[in-house]
Amino acid sequence: MDLQQINVKVFTTEESEINYTNFIKVFNRWMEEADSDDYLNYADYSHVDAGPGVLLILKQANYSIDSAYHQPGFLYNRKHAVEADNAETIRQALAEVLSKCELLEASAELEDAVHFNGADLLFMINNRHIAPNTPEIAASIQAELTPILEQMYGGDDFTVERISEDPRERFAVRISANSDKPISELLANLGG
Repeated sequence: MDLQQINVKVFTTEESEINYTNFIKVFNRWMEEADSDDYLNYADYSHVDAGPGVLLILKQANYSIDSAYHQPGFLYNRKHAVEADNAETIRQALAEVLSKCELLEASAELEDAVHFNGADLLFMINNRHIAPNTPEIAASIQAELTPILEQMYGGDDFTVERISEDPRERFAVRISANSDKPISELLANLGG
């Protein structure tokens, strides 16, 4: 199985205060500072209850401050294929989302009101053809994912639980770690 179209959501801490207007400011700055034409535009869905919030649209991926199920977090959605084995594809996705979370936490526009909990993640494959939501696929993906998480958490305990066993749902697992490592340390552990 060639894992592609990986999505990773890093949930915000409980004390974080989401101001969508400030995220629009950050995303506009990112577009202005970009040295490539990969950044296309942003979309504001903040009016949608438990929706995608504010979405930054790129050619290769989308970033959003997502509030699905009333659980805010930063969502990375890789749209195009990565030329790498599954372990490297997973590592790249985790490193990308953590590096953006680190940038967001340091963004003056967010007024130090948003922080991310690297011990609370959602990992999804946004393609039911590549990764149907079956027990066999779950076991296969977990075998690929676990060594990367062991590296990232540096020996801290973690659990990986399927969100749903319904085959109509996309494959998704919730990762919960017994870790208080900051985003920067998790990123460094991944070599990012």
